[in-house]
Amino acid sequence: MNEEKIKLLIADDHAILRQGLRRILEAEPDMSVIGEAATGVDAVKRARQLKPDVVIMDISMPEQDGIESMRQIVKTLSSRVLILTVHTEHHVISEAVSAGASGYLAKDSLDHELVSAVRTVVHGGTVFSPNVSRRLAESSQIPQPGSGGYREREVFLMLAEGKSPSEVANSLFVSPKTVHTHRQHILEKLGLKTTTELIRYALRQGVIRTV
Repeated sequence: MNEEKIKLLIADDHAILRQGLRRILEAEPDMSVIGEAATGVDAVKRARQLKPDVVIMDISMPEQDGIESMRQIVKTLSSRVLILTVHTEHHVISEAVSAGASGYLAKDSLDHELVSAVRTVVHGGTVFSPNVSRRLAESSQIPQPGSGGYREREVFLMLAEGKSPSEVANSLFVSPKTVHTHRQHILEKLGLKTTTELIRYALRQGVIRTV
């Protein structure tokens, strides 16, 4: 059994919050806080030096915001980034997920939710706190009846499950051209470029799940 602890870096500009998070996390037998950062620039620097398993990152950071810092971290390191912030606006959440966030928690999350989220993301999972998931669900970013109709949602779900446009066309008894048109509308609504990105999006939102 591997007893190596999960190495954590806490990046937040509030010292009291960093201290509180450190106490919560280091109370866990499988976790170790190996560093802290008070600015976005320092978070990137410390991550490159320490190579943590998980970076717990705020979005509102001096010098450089957490989303840009996260982009730089995930681009060059295998560290996973868990956002912990007061921001629950849909466009901020979407930008963070697109930039590479493995999880997104609101700062009013409970201690056990944070601990559980760390364990989930370090093993490759994705976590959203309940209010963040609710905000995403309410955003109408996933095609719903009324914003393109049932057919567009059917196309979305089939593509998300990995079916090719021709397979979708055969299943829905429409032309491949119609499927391509729906697909383009869906990608534009979600701010995505490829079907692969659409599948990842659907997994993150819990629309489809891996076995």
